[in-house]
This record gives sequence, C-alpha cells and structure tokens, in this order.
Amino acid sequence: MSDRKVPRPHPSVLIDTPIWRSYLLKEERTFQEVNALMDAGRVCGLGLIVGELLNAAESEEEIKVLQNFTRVFPMLPESPEAWVQAARLALQLRQRGKEISLREGYLAHMAQAHGVLLYTPNKALRRAQKTLAGKLKFYPDRRKSE
Repeated sequence: MSDRKVPRPHPSVLIDTPIWRSYLLKEERTFQEVNALMDAGRVCGLGLIVGELLNAAESEEEIKVLQNFTRVFPMLPESPEAWVQAARLALQLRQRGKEISLREGYLAHMAQAHGVLLYTPNKALRRAQKTLAGKLKFYPDRRKSE
C-alpha cells in the first residue's frame, strides 16, 4: 500500500456581500480572486447574500444580473432551523466575550454546517474563529499575515 495522500478537492467558498460589492465595482484584487474562484467552480451562494445584493441594486439591469446568481452558483440549502442555530451561535460567542450580530452568526453557522470557506472582510467573525475551535474556516486564510 502506498503512503501517498489522495488530493482532496478544494472546498466551496461562500462570498459575503461586501466582497461581492467590491467585485462588482471591479476592485482589482477582489475581482481577480473572485474570478479565479468562479473559474474553478468553487463559488456557492446564500439567499441572504443575494437578497442583500438585490436590495442595493440601482437598476433593473443590476437586478437581472444579480438574480442570475441563484442559477449560476449552487445555493446552500437553508433549513428552517438555521436561524435558530445562528442565534444560538451568537449567544454562545457573546457568553465568551465575542460580540457578533445575528447576520454574522447566520453566515458562520451556514459556512460551518456546509463545510465551506467564508470569504468576508468581517473582523468580528475572524476574531470569533478561535472561540469556535477552528470550525469556521476562511478564504483566504490570512492567519499567517495577521
């Protein structure tokens, strides 16, 4: 038997609303990173994020483009209990001195529950990662540079 490891496929990446906004504004670094993820078929979506993007749309054309997200990217299934779990996660973190909003708790819960990486600039979630015992993973992993 060989000691070679079987390469694991790269996990999907859930891209948070602020990253999508930067991408849509064609901010160079974000534009390149998100395009690379899309080319690799690694992007997944979440109804909350699509809803936030649609809410910020400024034209019917933008709405049409954003509506396509639900067809272009696999959407994470959202169970009826997801918001309850998000609230429990936010409470658990608050009890440990880490404040996050319900929205942040929802993103963290959904990323953890589906084993995807979360691409977000949200510093509160990154700080909470240690409290979550490494169950929440980020893209890109910037721990080395922090």
